[in-house]
Amino acid sequence: MTINEVHIQNFTVFKDIMIKPSNGINVLVGENGTGKTHFLKSLYCLSRIRSGEKTDISVGNIFGVHSDTLAFENGANIILRAVDNDEETIEFSIPYNHGTSNYIFCEPQKGFNAVFIPVKDMLTHSKGLLSMADKYSTFPFDRTLTDIINRANQWNLKKTPKLAENVLPVLEKMMDGTVEIEDEEFYIKKHDGRKISFSVEAEGLKKIGLLWQLLMNENIVEGSVLLWDEPEANINPKFLPLVVECLLELSRSGVQIFVSTHNYIFAKYFDVNRVENDQLLFHALYKDGKTVACETGKYFGDLKHNDITHTFNELLDKVYDLGLGE
Repeated sequence: MTINEVHIQNFTVFKDIMIKPSNGINVLVGENGTGKTHFLKSLYCLSRIRSGEKTDISVGNIFGVHSDTLAFENGANIILRAVDNDEETIEFSIPYNHGTSNYIFCEPQKGFNAVFIPVKDMLTHSKGLLSMADKYSTFPFDRTLTDIINRANQWNLKKTPKLAENVLPVLEKMMDGTVEIEDEEFYIKKHDGRKISFSVEAEGLKKIGLLWQLLMNENIVEGSVLLWDEPEANINPKFLPLVVECLLELSRSGVQIFVSTHNYIFAKYFDVNRVENDQLLFHALYKDGKTVACETGKYFGDLKHNDITHTFNELLDKVYDLGLGE
């Protein structure tokens, strides 16, 4: 399944926005409050909600708030158009009428698999957390945070999936090991035989381990949509080009990817590492009056509304003015 158009109206920070993503990688940039995470969660909503669910509750669970606070008074609508493997166009939508407390889900004939990786590390807290979430209706975690534990907690294949053959060795080198699960807890088993609990492992290595796990248990396969909120957070800068290369490799194998970032180096490495046939677009979300708009470019430098580049250039100017660049 490939998403080729997303139209959001009157939902969270979006008054009326249309984005036509790349079939490969889509890099979302923008200052805080422009809706990068909300955009990713909107796509995740459409992948997770199924016919027969109370969808007002489901949308609220994914965003972590009561659903009435998500829409403008004149109603909301999220429309996603995608192309399946048979080249058929499928439309997914969630229209909402304010005050009715009821999102009406237009059931598609076929669903699609999306994986949302939040900024927060949740695998450290995996033991017992899911049972608590099931027990308490007022559990203070949105659904994306518990969903990622459920997905990571599934059994691994004994053999490396073909999709991941070029990616897993890179991830294993970065974290110096592989991921193991024991008694609902996650560990990185180092190549020298040590087992390091996620609770004491470096934050960046846990992110790398999570991606490894999702590939090994085939939650990410050809035709999947990967939604990753700030992959670069807490990762050693020397690993950023390797993470970018892994994502490019997955996109070449048929995984559509959406990532958000505030990091100049991470975003720029997509330009540096891309090859001729890579499908890659940059989307800058920015405030236009009282609403949020989007600018799309093939290259990072094409974006005019680019807070990351502007700040980076200001820093370089100050460095040279102070004579610190010599």
